Amino acid sequence: MSKKGEKLHYAWWIAIACCAIYAGSVGIIVSCAGLFYKSVSTELGVGTADIVFYTTLMYFVITITLPFAGKIFSKFNIRLILTVAALTDALAFGLMGTYTTVYQFYVSGVLLGISNSFLIYAAVPLIINNWFKVKMGTVLGLSMTFMGIGGAIFAPISGYLIETIGWRSSYMVLGVLVAVLTLPFTIFVIRKDPIEKNMTAYGSEIDEESTKKVVEETGTPLKQAIKSVSFYAVFIFTGLLGLVVTVSFHIPNHLLSEGFSTTLAASVVTCVMIGQTSGKFLLGWLNDKAGINITNFVGIGSGMTGILLILFSGSIGVISLYIGGLAFGIGYSCSTLLPPFMIKAVFGNRDYAAIYTIVMSSATLAIAVGTTIFGFVYDITGSYYAVFLGVLAIQVFAILLGLITLRRKTIEANKNTVLAVNEN
Repeated sequence: MSKKGEKLHYAWWIAIACCAIYAGSVGIIVSCAGLFYKSVSTELGVGTADIVFYTTLMYFVITITLPFAGKIFSKFNIRLILTVAALTDALAFGLMGTYTTVYQFYVSGVLLGISNSFLIYAAVPLIINNWFKVKMGTVLGLSMTFMGIGGAIFAPISGYLIETIGWRSSYMVLGVLVAVLTLPFTIFVIRKDPIEKNMTAYGSEIDEESTKKVVEETGTPLKQAIKSVSFYAVFIFTGLLGLVVTVSFHIPNHLLSEGFSTTLAASVVTCVMIGQTSGKFLLGWLNDKAGINITNFVGIGSGMTGILLILFSGSIGVISLYIGGLAFGIGYSCSTLLPPFMIKAVFGNRDYAAIYTIVMSSATLAIAVGTTIFGFVYDITGSYYAVFLGVLAIQVFAILLGLITLRRKTIEANKNTVLAVNEN
């Protein structure tokens, strides 16, 4: 059990570990990927889409693996799983610096997909939900900000390394950094739930003495949820946000193709990551204060503003790249933050984990498909203008779909809510 006299509940160490995992796995492997595309494709003599396809493979594998992650976590030690995943991440990314053919990148893409289905998508929301009975949304949002913080730190470092020591050595250095950031926490800190530490979750002791009724978790059972229109609406909504995310992989290549330097492209990526970081904090706070509808409008609307500023930077000026990067970063944060909030709002807590892993597979599938499609569009048209305009249309549709789904949620949630009350 946790003690009232403890200065720092172990749950906060769990939160710190989750921040480090996101900083290493997303902040380096995902956020810095686009900085390598041009250098790698040029040296290997292949198209941008050929290199981007390793990212597509990664997200395809995540899509396949993610629905099984919850079952795997229930059968095996989560520390062992995440340690193997973190080590795989570091090796698969670092070894890219040794590859001489594009097909070798595809092997790394598959390995990264397997490992990141656990590290990026499945583990952190589950662990935080287990460890925090209060402030769960705030802590999840805080942890997710380190995706952006990691990217903001390592994007300029990556750009500098590529220009000074080359892309091959840069991959190796970053692979080592992934291991340094993630392995100590997966080995020594992470626990699946408080029971493993003979403790209770943070906030579980609040108001214990005055509690005379025990209210069970309410919401829609998984079997009923997957038969509802709202489930497929949330599934599509999440997938649309995933498509928007894929633009972040191509922003560096867009800027390089427009004649900007690698250093400037890295700076814009840093702005995107700063926007993503502040966006998660802002949207998490806004969700608590104003509700999910306003949060959807502000988050997705910011992403649209960012796309427009980056698209028309040639007419507006370089400053629009930095402002656009910040605004797009807020929209970027929607892809991981809004789906959990939507799922809780529409289906409640009862089968949250199971519904979450299924719904998030739509985002990974969308990223897998979108990343390569956008690469092909660039190769065919020679620019990203068509891509950016298409993404703007997707964002408009996402806002409308979210609004319609939330209007339906009260009816469907009330039909399937189960409330058990035990009176002393």
